[in-house]
Amino acid sequence: MSEATRTVAPSRRVERTEVPGMDGELVRFDGLEAVEVMVKGYLTPYGIDQVAKVKRILAKMLTTDEAQALRLPDEPWSYTLAVYTGGAELSRHAHRPKVELSFLCADPVAYGQGRTDTLTTTAKTVDSGGTYKAWPVVTAKPASGSYWMLTNVTMGDFVRVDAAFTGSQTVVLDMAKQRCKVNGTDHQVNISSDYFPLDGEQSLKVSSGTATLEWSERWL
Repeated sequence: MSEATRTVAPSRRVERTEVPGMDGELVRFDGLEAVEVMVKGYLTPYGIDQVAKVKRILAKMLTTDEAQALRLPDEPWSYTLAVYTGGAELSRHAHRPKVELSFLCADPVAYGQGRTDTLTTTAKTVDSGGTYKAWPVVTAKPASGSYWMLTNVTMGDFVRVDAAFTGSQTVVLDMAKQRCKVNGTDHQVNISSDYFPLDGEQSLKVSSGTATLEWSERWL
């Protein structure tokens, strides 16, 4: 890969609402639009036969139905999940042909370094890293009691799990999927709960026991 072209930041989905008696419109942002990335590079094996072989290997890799990690030369420490959409015509230079590949990133926010942190009943500042909110997976060992709760002290959000805890159960919260499991079985959370992301520096704590947070940095 020798060059990649993409937008500085993904476009935002905007919902506009007209309000009677008000000049203009109300605006609400609802996530980010997918982005396209154009990658330009060269096939550099020796000989025309080797070029043909590499071309077929590349074609097989590009036509998979699953999103693949795309690492760009200007940011090798992060990757974006992308699917190839077309445009792979070879240039006429037989021994070192140029290729231009177009990729679609349905999730336009790149993934970076994996992170972990540990929480206790004492509030602790956690830094999500990156420049965009990240959704962690939380694994906890609650103490004995009728409930267990993870609280974002900074934002006021929390997830509460009501159950007859004995100190031996394991609770797993998948914040992105908004899913809770107790000892591997799906379990409802309290109706007042709100699954929350990590966004910058925030203070977190648990009501009992300890918990481990695992997430990947997200980069715009």
